[in-house]
Formats: sequence, C-alpha cells, structure tokens
Amino acid sequence: MENIEKGHQITDAFGYIQQVFNECQRLFLKIDNQMAPEWSTSYGNTITRDVSKSLQDPNRWIIEAIFRVYGNNKDNQINKAITISFWGDDIDQPVITAGKIIYSDLSKRGHWDLWNIWFFWRDINENNNYELDGKINTFMSEEVKHIQEAQVFSVPLINITDDEALIEKIIKPLKEL
Repeated sequence: MENIEKGHQITDAFGYIQQVFNECQRLFLKIDNQMAPEWSTSYGNTITRDVSKSLQDPNRWIIEAIFRVYGNNKDNQINKAITISFWGDDIDQPVITAGKIIYSDLSKRGHWDLWNIWFFWRDINENNNYELDGKINTFMSEEVKHIQEAQVFSVPLINITDDEALIEKIIKPLKEL
C-alpha cells in the first residue's frame, strides 16, 4: 500500500508542475498583450532552451527557467525581458525577474542574458542588492562586454496572485524602464 501512495505522490507532483506551467503560460500571454504593440517577442513562441533529451543528462530533463524577450522597432539595442526561474543553486522558491537590457553588441545577445544578470554575472556596482523585493538594480559589468547596462528587478512568483499584482509588480515597472 505504501508503494501505491508514493506512486500517487509522484504523479501528483508532475500534475502540479504542469499546473504551474499552465499558469506561467497565462502570465506570459497577459504580459505579451500588455507590452504590445510597442514591444513584440524577439523569439516568437520560444520560452526555454538547453533542456536535455539525453539519457546521460537527466538533470536537464525538466526546465529550470523560462523566458520572454521583447524588442521594438525604435531601438534594436534595447530589449525588455522576463524570466521565471523555478529551481537552481541560488533559488529557494520560484522567482520572476524582469528588466531592460541595453546592448553594446546585439549580435552577442543571448536568450538567458536577463537570467545571467540576476543570478550569475558579476555586477561592478557593489551597492546593488539583488533581493526579491521589486527594487530596481542597475547592472554594469566589466566582464560582460556585449551589455552596456541593464535595469533589473525580481519578486517571488507566488507574489503574483492576480492580474492587478502582475500589472503593479511586473508590467508597470517594466514598461517604465
């Protein structure tokens, strides 16, 4: 009987993950609609990369994060982006990160630039405090030459409880950048 219950728990966990993915899809569609027509998606319907289908790489079978990157016709060097990070070394809860990236070399733009800014790349501004509080950090790096500057902020995904929270905590600050 115990094995059957564990099997149900595993199935329930995957069902819950699928529910979270469906809710994230709805968030992204709402954000897409709010960003349009000035900002359009740069990668079409693509929302993730670098997931493995290899038997030898099971740690990458489930996505770690998803992204949306927006561009406009006025200035190709500027993108606005959003990532939702579900798990990882520095993540103890799902996180939604948003920001504006000004590129010095657009040819080196990457799908994960916003994610790397928040979680990985070193910022020369030591006063920045990369906390999940919605405060905007201005990122600059001597190592990351293709990005001139970025403004980024992040909140726990669970704080986005309804459309009003999405607009006030993510969309409105992102559009104002």
